[in-house]
Amino acid sequence: MQQQKGEIRKNPRHRNRSKNKCNQEAQTVSDPIRLIQELLRRKLLAKRAVPGAVPISREHEPAGSHQATAMPSKQAKEYERKPKTPAAASSSAKQSKDFRGYEVNDMLKSFGSRLQKGDGESPTDAMLSNLGKLFSQAPLSDVDSSDDEAEYIEYIYKPRKYFMASLCNLCAADLCGLSSLPCTRCGLSYYCSNSHMREDQEHRQLCYSLRQAMDHNGHEMFYKCGAFSAEQFRSYRIVCIRQVEKEINRALSPTEQEVLLFPLICGDHKCREYRFRRLQLCGGCGEFASCRDKPDHRSPEHAKWCGSYRLFKAFVMFQANFGRLEPSLPNKVLQELPMACCNSRQIMNILSLNVVDECEYAALTQVSTGPLTAWFALKLCERLRSCELTLHLIGAEIEFEVDMLQKWELFFLHIMPALKCLNVVFVGPELNPNNISFEQLKKIKCCRLCRKAQRKVNYFFENSLYHVYCREPQFLQPDLVCFYNAGLYRSTGYALEDTWPDTIKSSLNLKCPIVVTSYTKYEAPLDMAKFVGQSNRHLNVVLPPTTNPFSSEKPERNFISDNEAPFIFKNFYCFVVE
Repeated sequence: MQQQKGEIRKNPRHRNRSKNKCNQEAQTVSDPIRLIQELLRRKLLAKRAVPGAVPISREHEPAGSHQATAMPSKQAKEYERKPKTPAAASSSAKQSKDFRGYEVNDMLKSFGSRLQKGDGESPTDAMLSNLGKLFSQAPLSDVDSSDDEAEYIEYIYKPRKYFMASLCNLCAADLCGLSSLPCTRCGLSYYCSNSHMREDQEHRQLCYSLRQAMDHNGHEMFYKCGAFSAEQFRSYRIVCIRQVEKEINRALSPTEQEVLLFPLICGDHKCREYRFRRLQLCGGCGEFASCRDKPDHRSPEHAKWCGSYRLFKAFVMFQANFGRLEPSLPNKVLQELPMACCNSRQIMNILSLNVVDECEYAALTQVSTGPLTAWFALKLCERLRSCELTLHLIGAEIEFEVDMLQKWELFFLHIMPALKCLNVVFVGPELNPNNISFEQLKKIKCCRLCRKAQRKVNYFFENSLYHVYCREPQFLQPDLVCFYNAGLYRSTGYALEDTWPDTIKSSLNLKCPIVVTSYTKYEAPLDMAKFVGQSNRHLNVVLPPTTNPFSSEKPERNFISDNEAPFIFKNFYCFVVE
């Protein structure tokens, strides 16, 4: 899979402001009713009412301008030294409640009477003035902040352009159901109009090199590819990329590579017809083609993937117009373990996340699958009652496990009421390809409620192989080891070497639960066999390879095994051993 480009943003953190959505203050609004609601919210957030405060006489005061008279400082100090009895506490709370009630009731009465009489100054102006005075008396937050002007690093992935045969190569308009126009030179890119074909300057250099490569070969790019096996066809497409790179005298971008990796050809593996005029496109997604005159080439397998094609296209079109899709995140902290929840949708419901849009929900599952899969594994092993947990994420990638770090708080810490401290250790030799400051990433804070309850999440970053990290002095004993989408069955890993055997043996020596996930159901049994083969002890299989109920639902293109599954999903299959 191709990685997305990213950028680092440095943001100043001002007093009483937090990056986490749980702590965001309500924005100033002009609607009077909403201002009243905001006043009530802020007043109720005040932790300590002024002891002994009483409302002043209201007989000769303008409506809505009442203020409290506080006791002298000496008297206040004496009050602080005295232990507060339950009766005194009740009295103080009642006075504080009455005090707030006077302010709000007077303001509402004044507002109503002015609206009825229609005289005097604008009631809205008077009310806004009074609200301004009252806002100045309320604290912005009930948690003191010590991070004035502190800075944190936020790594944001900028979605790149994707090539899809069913989208105009210039404007990204959906061509499904319309008359697509293939490029008259290379025939591999498609447009919504002749004018857009002429205006696509970005494609010209690639188009010329494609044509040059075809002329050197003496035939079209995908001529007689029906004779290739699935593996041979994958190798042939890689060879085509290298040939075009030689013609263009530079490396092709990921988008340019996709023109050759995912061409619009007949889906029958024994045919692979490439001539556009002989193809009939799927009316649902526009990404699958079959020969017009050969109905038997219309694969019934495409029906189960057509929805994934449409969803992937929706993501590409959204990103082309608006940038990266940022889903709404939960701010609810559960008071009880959601033991009855068996999938992502149920967790979202209990966290009061009602996401209707299909794209946004898929993006949300992409964010939540890491924490929720770990929670699911610990649930199966009956290890959810600890007050401190340490997770090891082996082979971690910054664009998946590390992306949106607060997800480990929102989808793990917040759903485990007894948990006080969560340690998340990211381990991988390719963890930091962009040389990000991990020390800055660690500065992300938990939400206000977690800080009040002295709950925290600690992040650790180890840019090394796991079996090397296990011998380091800073090693933390894990409660769960996670191999997310690692591809353990492959014989080529980091630096084209098979480093998995040593890593697997090191993880098994820790004698803690291990969860292994894979992109497809075909990989999971192979990973399981590799894991069992490296074990020198009996493994208790808590969960055999099966569909992960907390997997991501965001489709990603699959080139490695596209003949079996054109799309892959993060953490789609999993198994758990201990």
